Amino acid sequence: MTALVPTLTLAGLNAVFNTEGDGLQAKLTHIVLGDQGRTPKPSHTKLGNQRRRIAIADGEKTADRQLHITGVVDGEGPEFWVREVGFELEDGTLLAIWSDTQPLAYVSNNVPLLLAFDLRLDALPADSVTIETSGANLSLVAWGEQYIANSAAIIDTMARQVDLLFRVHELEKRS
Repeated sequence: MTALVPTLTLAGLNAVFNTEGDGLQAKLTHIVLGDQGRTPKPSHTKLGNQRRRIAIADGEKTADRQLHITGVVDGEGPEFWVREVGFELEDGTLLAIWSDTQPLAYVSNNVPLLLAFDLRLDALPADSVTIETSGANLSLVAWGEQYIANSAAIIDTMARQVDLLFRVHELEKRS
C-alpha cells in the first residue's frame, strides 16, 4: 500500500484561494469514503464511488500546514473496503483525495470504524484551512497520552507487586 498522501484538487485549491482573497478561512467539515481504487488527480472533483460521508468528529492544528482530524463511521449503511478517502470543505468542494487499489480499512455495520488522519497542506498558505468538528473529542493524540500514562501506572504497580512477592518469599524462607 502507498503512504496515505492525499492529492490536493484544483477545485479545493480554488476554494481556499477564493476564501483567502475574502479574508476568510476555508472550513474542512467532512471525510468521504469510497471503494473505487484509482490514481488520484488534481482534476478530480469527487470520489470514484462514494459510499459514506461523515462529519469530522475532532481536529486540531498540529503545525503551520498540518491538521490532525478524526471521524467515526458507524450506523447503518453500505459495507465496503475503503480504497479512497476524500476531505471536503463546508460547501462540498473536495479539497484533497487519496486512493489506492489496496484497501485501507473495512466499513462494517457491526463495528464502528475510528479514523484518524494527519493532513499536510504544504501547497496552501498557513492557517488558510480550519476544521469544523462535531465536537466529539476523538483526538487520538490525547488518547495515546492517556494510554501511555495508564500503561506506566500499571507497570509500576506490577513492579511493586513483584518486589513484595520476593520480600514475602524471603520471609517465608527464614521462618
